[in-house]
Amino acid sequence: MTIETFDSNEARAHWRSLLDLAQTQDIDVVITRYNKPVVAMVAYEDYIAVQEELNRQRTIRRAQRRRVADARATMFASEQVLAREWNTPEEDEAWKDL
Repeated sequence: MTIETFDSNEARAHWRSLLDLAQTQDIDVVITRYNKPVVAMVAYEDYIAVQEELNRQRTIRRAQRRRVADARATMFASEQVLAREWNTPEEDEAWKDL
């Protein structure tokens, strides 16, 4: 399988040509933004063939993003607690057996 890479500005200027590449010539088209790949164009038949795996990968990626967000939220909440002054007699008593 051949892969052609285009900058987003170039892709915008030659959109119809890119559609033809993906549809009729079995060439996968990768579009970059600031030299980083952001999307790929493939023939619709190929997309249908791999759709189930794409959905599985997207579910995994969403779960990973949620875990990272949850970890950050926990870290920020913990920082506020740890930044407190823990020097009252009641707090000393509560923490002494830990």
